Amino acid sequence: MALESPEDLMRQMVAWMAFMFVLAAFCAYMLYHSEREAKRLITTKEAGGTDKLSADNPADVARIRRRLIIFYAVLIAICVVVDLILFVALMELRNRIQEEEQRNAVVTTEEARSGGPEAGPGAGATAPATPNNEAHAPPSTQPPPRAQTRTGQVETPMVLVPGGTFWMGISDDEMDRAIEDCKTEFKKQAASCTGLVLSAQPRHQVTLDPFSLDLYEVTNRQFEQFVQATGYQTTAEKKGTAEVWIDGQGWQETKGATWRQPEAGSDVFASDRAEHPVVNVSWHDAEAYCRWAGKRLPTEAEFEYATRAGTQTTYWWGNFSPGTREVANVADESGRNRLSVIMSGYDDGAVTTAPVGSYEANPFGLFDMTGNVAEWVADRYDGLYYHKSPERNPTGPSSGDYRMMRGGGWNNTSFGIRPTVRDGGAPTKRDTRTGFRCTRGRSK
Repeated sequence: MALESPEDLMRQMVAWMAFMFVLAAFCAYMLYHSEREAKRLITTKEAGGTDKLSADNPADVARIRRRLIIFYAVLIAICVVVDLILFVALMELRNRIQEEEQRNAVVTTEEARSGGPEAGPGAGATAPATPNNEAHAPPSTQPPPRAQTRTGQVETPMVLVPGGTFWMGISDDEMDRAIEDCKTEFKKQAASCTGLVLSAQPRHQVTLDPFSLDLYEVTNRQFEQFVQATGYQTTAEKKGTAEVWIDGQGWQETKGATWRQPEAGSDVFASDRAEHPVVNVSWHDAEAYCRWAGKRLPTEAEFEYATRAGTQTTYWWGNFSPGTREVANVADESGRNRLSVIMSGYDDGAVTTAPVGSYEANPFGLFDMTGNVAEWVADRYDGLYYHKSPERNPTGPSSGDYRMMRGGGWNNTSFGIRPTVRDGGAPTKRDTRTGFRCTRGRSK
């Protein structure tokens, strides 16, 4: 009968290993029993007994004894060899499955980001969710969070991030919890979660030289200056579409959605969103802006290091919900009536994007490294890269069709906002949940 999947083959291999082990144990028992019986017969003969087998020459008993020893020893050896072969094959198959899951993780990430939990009232769970960003309605109708208003200065101030060594990736101890959080968030794409987590393993030490990183995500006002200075056209403007959340339908390619009109409706400046992070920008758009500004996109390692900011906890503020602290813009109580799963007990005051710098800075003094919008980074995607990543200043694989995003956004909670989680997509991907910031300094 044909096997339905590699997992079925693994189960059958385990079953055969168990059978061979039982057979080997039975042979060992029979060998022990035969040896004991042979000794008893010889002892009976020497004592003048009348046992039928011992009545003749003891050499007959010895000959039978040798044959039994050889027979059972050969059977035991065969069982052991078969078990070893099956074990090696099982490990190879398991590794191949994991490698395939890691290679495909970025594809399933895109599927999960496009699907996500079904819309509905918040369940009050401390787990991730995908929010309903109402199409064609300006976010200015939402109650604004506690924003830090900045005017006049287009150039983003930068923070000098000190060099250092840190542990990058998801540890084995965190793996099970991370997978469960992922399954809660992605639901229909839960089968992809193991691959997503494995792509962030093994946990390994990375050393980085100092670099400067934008204090805030790039805003609409800053991006407008770039467009005015260069006449640049974004991918969304060239293609005519971007991904927008439409109630009852989920994420949809929407005509007319651009960085200036994220929902194909109100202009960001007319709707008082000049200080919100720019969205509906592709990796190519982000890279072009940073190059124009005399900077570059940060690497994955730089982004994770800067997000962790020297902390050892799951998030820079701790291991669980921040409670009453206003640390990040994520799916939470503010979206309880619209989101299927929220971070219970936390309220950031915004359903979608918030003005940059509205929340508490991390220990490095950086704002919105977690939440608000996911951010493009420089690296290409390879689900197995952590197995071969250099220890110092890694810059990602030299080839690959996808680019990476980090940090999670307003549509994520406990899984998506983990600083260790790797997200990715085609470099032409653009939607209302992804932006970027720039860095300056050594990258190689």
